[in-house]
Amino acid sequence: MKRVGILCVGNDSPGINAAIRSAVVRGLNLNIEVVGIKDGFEGLLRDDLDVLLRPNVSGILHQGGTILGTSLFVPAEDDEINKVKEKVEQYSLTSLLIIGGRLGAKAAINLMKFDVPSVLVPATIDNDLSFTDFSIGFFTAVEHVTNALDILHSTAEAHHRVMIVETMGRPGGWIATVGGLAGGADFIITNAEKINFEELIDNIRNRYEGKKRFSLVVIESGVEISEKIKNECGCTNNENAAEIIGKFIEKRLKPEFDIEWRYTNLGYLQRGGTPTAMDRIIATQMASHVIEMIKAGKSYHAVGIKGFSLTEVPYSETMLNIKPVDFYLKELTKLFF
Repeated sequence: MKRVGILCVGNDSPGINAAIRSAVVRGLNLNIEVVGIKDGFEGLLRDDLDVLLRPNVSGILHQGGTILGTSLFVPAEDDEINKVKEKVEQYSLTSLLIIGGRLGAKAAINLMKFDVPSVLVPATIDNDLSFTDFSIGFFTAVEHVTNALDILHSTAEAHHRVMIVETMGRPGGWIATVGGLAGGADFIITNAEKINFEELIDNIRNRYEGKKRFSLVVIESGVEISEKIKNECGCTNNENAAEIIGKFIEKRLKPEFDIEWRYTNLGYLQRGGTPTAMDRIIATQMASHVIEMIKAGKSYHAVGIKGFSLTEVPYSETMLNIKPVDFYLKELTKLFF
């Protein structure tokens, strides 16, 4: 019987539990034993693992987070990878099934160099992995951003304010762009392109001159603001990009419209919670498929989605390339500004 060690690497994403459930159920159907490893590679090195059966994964499809826990630790040094290899051999694991984003991909590539077999299921709300169109957790994160914008829309309109909403997802721009588009944002700022400050001001001015005396501005975390803009609005390096944008808007437009602005950082509200239907479906598909790959003796591959089809992608350093938000989506947002 083949044995698969399943573990999570990096940040949690809604839908990971659906993937764990799928791997266990499919494994049992194919006579493959699935061993759950707690807290990523840290758990493997401290021997914190156990066989997973149907009762262990019953009722977890709708749960956020991960029942196995996760860790940001990635084996990188030779001694760390050798210790992982020893544990894989000690527990007679045919392969590791790694669930994760960029850190998971890094771990998989590092292990491949030492002949430690693994397969990778992409799970990151950032959706920035180059080898797949969608990763587990992205759709749920976008839903949270959309819902937040729906809520903030009403209070922005009531008080005639500019609401600035900060999202995760850097540097790819996917969460801010797709969430902002779905939530009716009036302007979206990401790391994927240079900020057009004059366009931002013109957009808000046109709304206040008309009947829409409020605005929703979505900004991705980590956006860099030039010293020129900081100096214009009297900002310091201790203020984040969203606060600087708010002060810039106030500096330019308060004399005309007595504009007020407020800032909301959605933070970890985007990462947790019940996974959406789409995240459950792609998690189930991908995890089931990698079990079939292991059954066929295939390793050193990631599973991905292109369009609506599953793909198998051989490990390479290109897996670590960042996938910027789709150009068409960026252009589409401008139609509604």
